[in-house]
Amino acid sequence: MIQVENLSFFQNGKKILEDISLKVEKGDFLAIIGPNGGGKTTLIKCLLGFIKPQKGKIYLWGKELSNFKDWHLIGYVPQRAGKDLNPMFPLTLKEFLHLPSLLYKKNLDENYLEELLEIFGLTELLERRITSFSFGQLQRTYIARALSLKPEVLILDEPSVGLDFISQKNFYEILSNFHQKGLTIILVTHETWLLTKEVNKVACLNQRLYFHGAHEDFCIFSEKDLAGFYFHKIEHTHW
Repeated sequence: MIQVENLSFFQNGKKILEDISLKVEKGDFLAIIGPNGGGKTTLIKCLLGFIKPQKGKIYLWGKELSNFKDWHLIGYVPQRAGKDLNPMFPLTLKEFLHLPSLLYKKNLDENYLEELLEIFGLTELLERRITSFSFGQLQRTYIARALSLKPEVLILDEPSVGLDFISQKNFYEILSNFHQKGLTIILVTHETWLLTKEVNKVACLNQRLYFHGAHEDFCIFSEKDLAGFYFHKIEHTHW
């Protein structure tokens, strides 16, 4: 679905990404991990066409990025979504969730939208302006909007930053459910403890790609305790 070949990106003479090549296949749950400043968000912005790399090629569904038009197939939640929202932004939750259908001129499945509202605990907020929402409510709102047109790929850039542990745990259970139903997910994070049993691919990025492969190859072992929780030991020599 997504293929990156020999991608490099420089900004103000500084190397951000160097010779990155990777693939995302249908059904993947790919975690892109690495330290802050390692180029994770830059890579995502290149994939989405927000910025142009100086070297390399990107293919989406077999088409070069410049020729790709079916952007409704990708749902995207940026880092700290909503943090710069203007307090005067007038839209209610209902109006906000309808924006993608207007932008891409695609019909919105209202029954599916109701299902998303219930899943993310937003049903009672439908007529409220989103500027009145808490940070957690805004995070769930942006994710629901990203899913509103039933994309084939969901890209999330550090979506759980700022959420407490219980909220994070519930959020990743929801993501796992969508993945089990066939959604391909790309998750950007620097929190390696979030690598759950649902993640089947890992890309370890710090300007260069130090590892790209199966989750079980990235971990030395993965064990389940009596309470049903998975514990992973990560081989830090990948860094």
